[in-house]
Amino acid sequence: MATKKGSTSRVETLTLKPSEATIAIKHMVQVNQKAALRGEDRRGLFMWGAPGIGKSSLVRQVAKELGMEVVDIRLTQMEPTDLRGIPIPVRSGDGETLVRWAPPALLPRDKNARAIIILDELPNAAPSVQSGAYQLVLDGKLGEYEVPPGCIVMAAGNRETDKGATFKMPTPLMNRFVHIEVRHDFDDWQEYALNKGFAQEVVGYLTAFKHELFEFDPLSASRGFPTPRSWEAVSAMLRDDPNLPEQVLLGLISGAVGEGVAVKFIEYRKNAAQLPNPRDILDGKVKELKNTEISLMYALTTALCYELRETHTEFNRTKDKKVKEELTKRADNFFGFMMKNFQPEMTIMGARTALALFKIPIDPSNMKNWDAFADRYQDLILKA
Repeated sequence: MATKKGSTSRVETLTLKPSEATIAIKHMVQVNQKAALRGEDRRGLFMWGAPGIGKSSLVRQVAKELGMEVVDIRLTQMEPTDLRGIPIPVRSGDGETLVRWAPPALLPRDKNARAIIILDELPNAAPSVQSGAYQLVLDGKLGEYEVPPGCIVMAAGNRETDKGATFKMPTPLMNRFVHIEVRHDFDDWQEYALNKGFAQEVVGYLTAFKHELFEFDPLSASRGFPTPRSWEAVSAMLRDDPNLPEQVLLGLISGAVGEGVAVKFIEYRKNAAQLPNPRDILDGKVKELKNTEISLMYALTTALCYELRETHTEFNRTKDKKVKEELTKRADNFFGFMMKNFQPEMTIMGARTALALFKIPIDPSNMKNWDAFADRYQDLILKA
């Protein structure tokens, strides 16, 4: 959407990229824990976003970093009594019959528990089920059950515009949440994918064609479409069996990201397979790149970083001095090859991936190419 000079677009002001959403979740965890200890009302966090954007993954990531468990409650699979609990008749001391409610066993009961209780697909749940979440979200209670102070109640769901068969949420329930909307962001995704060890072809392809990370059209009839989640599925397919028959692989990838994108990706993968072996480059056997097509150079940059990390991993495992010397030699060839054959953007991407993300140690004193690299690119890397 075009904006006047000096103004800010809606996307920039009202949505958060995944790394920013992560900070927001951590902050709300602290806010809720402190509110619970003071006996104040809690305020849940609601994450909105398109399908496949990675909302659930963000919750799991934050929980892991904070040492918390994740209690995932899929409200679309529940009836109102499933959340509120089943009524159980009991007799009091004077013989009077009373009713107590037995809340779901999956809710944490240990007073020292630390967990994120995520009400997933909340907008897709029937209104009667949504209403059952009122007390849990605001008061941290369900009848006699009370959410431990170290736990936070969150929710996530798709927007009404995503055509995901959502129900309009009651205004009182909406007002019990702090709402954020998460958008996709390529740089955040790339860092996640590299750290998770996604298939090289997927990272290389999307680095060359960033706009194809996320292409969701709620009016489209296509069963598959590109999202961070569907690309993760493609990566898993390639890692588990990279030698599937081409037609089978094309059919599977089409089912994940759509036919048009799948055809382009398969063709890219064929061309990338003709590139020099990255190990030969790091060993100094190949010094020049004949095919200088931009998209394939991205693929080779990614492959070189992955190969260099393999040597680093081997050294961490063995602590062998010969492996350490080999790592230094390969790192030297890595920087030399990039400076000679790659454009500055790809050289910086490769260096940042190897040094910042993969944390590969280097020994500049034994690298003949380091001084030239530092003189040419160090300032750009620090600014990036």
